[in-house]
Amino acid sequence: MTTPSETGDLKARGAGTTRFRLPWIALILLAVPVATALVGPWTAGDPSAQQDALPSQPPGGGHVLGTDVLGRDVLALVLHGGASVLGSALGALLIGMAAGVPLGLLAAGPRRGIDETVMRTLDLVLAFPGLLVLMTLAAAGHRDWYWLVTVAGLLHVPAVARLVRGAALAPGARTVVEALRMQGHGWAYIHLRHLARELAAPMATDAAGRFTVVLYLLASANFLGLGLPASSPDWAVLIERNSDALFTQPAAVLVPAGLLTALCVGSNLLVDRALARRRRQP
Repeated sequence: MTTPSETGDLKARGAGTTRFRLPWIALILLAVPVATALVGPWTAGDPSAQQDALPSQPPGGGHVLGTDVLGRDVLALVLHGGASVLGSALGALLIGMAAGVPLGLLAAGPRRGIDETVMRTLDLVLAFPGLLVLMTLAAAGHRDWYWLVTVAGLLHVPAVARLVRGAALAPGARTVVEALRMQGHGWAYIHLRHLARELAAPMATDAAGRFTVVLYLLASANFLGLGLPASSPDWAVLIERNSDALFTQPAAVLVPAGLLTALCVGSNLLVDRALARRRRQP
């Protein structure tokens, strides 16, 4: 029978083991799809040139993962499709951050009128559902990759600006900021140099978590046929195109779906780890 102190030691060791293993699990889950997206296009052949096989064939006959509904090699498609997934998600995230951070800092300034104008304008953007905007964009004929990425990034500007504004209000009211204003330093120096250091940690955590949200929006748009063309090797497009052949050729659906899931879960686990580490800090 264990004593209370021994029970506490066991719990502490178990918690320590969990804290030790969790980053490795997250890194493995994240490394597999990222490595596939970065290295895959260099190691795989051209999937469009491999259409001599029958459609929706199971693995075998020279095709490790079988063929898709168009008779293309699934392995080559998967190796090529991660680049668009990772590139579009990172591009949309950078657009949202590049526009949202300056607007949030501007709203957190001392002028109340600017704060109200910026935030109420962003509230109008926040009221539009993301998929509805992308559906309207597709109906207007704007299905190019850069349109999808740009609009997806702009849809996240209000959320990023709200976070930056909330995080910058308290540091912006400190005595050191007032002293910098009295010394004649301008808005750019105070906000982009001084306050930016205060916002680095929360913004990095939010960016890691927001990456999953952006990825979900883009994958949903591609799955619904609102983004990339049907011939694209993008993982979400592969899932949508081969969903009818799930039971006859499951690899064409489960492999890209597993890579998307690993990318999302790995990112979320790393964000949770970062948040837990911040909470443990005194």
